[in-house]
Amino acid sequence: MKCTTFDTNAALAEQVVSELSALKPHSRVLIPSGSTPHWIYEALAATPFAERLTFFALDEWVNVPSESDGSCLNMINQDFVHKCAYPVRLVHFNPFASTAQNIAHYQTVLNGEEFDYVILGVGMNGHIGLNEPGVPFDEDYLQTELDDVTINVASHKYFSGDVTLTEGITVGLNKIIKAGKVIVIINHDTKKDIYQEIVNGDAHHTQVPAIYIKQFPQVNYYVTKNLIG
Repeated sequence: MKCTTFDTNAALAEQVVSELSALKPHSRVLIPSGSTPHWIYEALAATPFAERLTFFALDEWVNVPSESDGSCLNMINQDFVHKCAYPVRLVHFNPFASTAQNIAHYQTVLNGEEFDYVILGVGMNGHIGLNEPGVPFDEDYLQTELDDVTINVASHKYFSGDVTLTEGITVGLNKIIKAGKVIVIINHDTKKDIYQEIVNGDAHHTQVPAIYIKQFPQVNYYVTKNLIG
């Protein structure tokens, strides 16, 4: 398991932005929504090179309007896209389209290429994107039934009003591990338990996505020092 520890979120963000700046023009970058990448987006929004990259949203809630405050698209727009000093391209899932239509959209834009750089967070239950515990790990894209932990956390953390969350569409782990570089960020005190599960877990015999992907050489865990010890 490759793990790099940073003193602060700002230092972690600086490293990620530096790595993104070194990518070739038109590189494909897969990005998450939520609170984990906040520091990265804040730093990245001020850079001029972001406009030469193509960003892809990692996932989306199914049948939840994109304009909802807790939709994945809305969070990425508010935290990053709308704050950018330069225009950037964001490819995203349509929450009301069929799974086949959404997959075709991503495949068309990728045009046979893989992601060059992937940024991930980890859920309290070890999910990666909306790859929930127990999903098949050999899918490039999938629509999944949401775990109760995911529903509870997301409903209270991201949405200001009542919302019904049942399913999500996500880039699958089989696609993620084909990327040039994958970073998994764990940077909050509430994630100490799942961090220890990842460190001690058996990547070859697990149903937890965040444990499974640690076996791949291009996967790097970027953690803040508050999680250690």
